[in-house]
Amino acid sequence: MTLHFELEALEEYRDAAIYSKTRFGLGEDFVQAMEAALETIAQDPALFQLVGNGVRIFRLKRFPYHLYYHHDAEEEKITIYAVAHHSRRPGYWRKRLR
Repeated sequence: MTLHFELEALEEYRDAAIYSKTRFGLGEDFVQAMEAALETIAQDPALFQLVGNGVRIFRLKRFPYHLYYHHDAEEEKITIYAVAHHSRRPGYWRKRLR
């Protein structure tokens, strides 16, 4: 299973980690939570709730972020479209879908 971040999602990941570090001193904890989330998604990508167009949502525990991703079973690929704060700009990431 390969994992791919859209450029914007990778930037959001980086920004969220920096924010968690500078604001709360939890940057490493955020990165560990993300790594655990990605591992969980990779184990069973179809497990999480569909939110439309084949996109699923994973809600991080402890941090107010959601991962929006698509799983292509044929290519064995997971594409992360957004690392989105749960209460900011809902749906903005939909323009990233192809």
